[in-house]
Amino acid sequence: MTRVSLPTGLRRPRVTFMDCDGVIFDANAVKVSAFEAALADAPAGPRGALIAHHKQTGGISRYEKLRRFYTEMVPVDDPEAVIAEALRRFSEASVAGYRALQPRPEALQFAEALGGAASVYVVSGSDGEELRRIFGEHGMLGHFAEVLGSPTKKVPHMRRVLEDRGVAPREALMIGDGRGDLEACRALGVPFIFLREMSEWTGADAHLGTEDAIAADWPAVLGWLER
Repeated sequence: MTRVSLPTGLRRPRVTFMDCDGVIFDANAVKVSAFEAALADAPAGPRGALIAHHKQTGGISRYEKLRRFYTEMVPVDDPEAVIAEALRRFSEASVAGYRALQPRPEALQFAEALGGAASVYVVSGSDGEELRRIFGEHGMLGHFAEVLGSPTKKVPHMRRVLEDRGVAPREALMIGDGRGDLEACRALGVPFIFLREMSEWTGADAHLGTEDAIAADWPAVLGWLER
């Protein structure tokens, strides 16, 4: 699939959802480093397998992935304690990584163009409390209606926003870079823009359909807004 332009039938939404990593922040490498830190004491083979799985399932939280690791891939006697320590190390590495980054200005321009704090929501697989702290440190909270993250999954967050706002799924829009983003949109019937530029999802083209918009990069998305 080589389609890179946005469908002409895609209209400006009443509510917009934005993923964070690979959309607002070029943070996918940060999360890989965070998993490496969280699993530093684990065997190299399973650790590498989880990181490879993570790259292909963007949008699914660390809580789910680390629990799967220590209960299925490398079972341990006291999984709750081990998972808690892995989560602590992950968060420490993740926060440090975010602090070293700057948000993509095109992402903030996109959010403001579509209503900003009035109608644009960050919905991420990253920890919600952690993200709100990082967005606050970067002075970004005012660009968005809410910054929503795990441990609550994307579908419940998005469904709640749509119901609270009285917005039909087809009147909304999500921009993301991972399989978890696409699956959340499929579950709810929300139109989807796949942003390829920073994505680590190498199998995306096998899952995207003709109803999905594909943008090579942020300039392509902003060009759609100017139509």
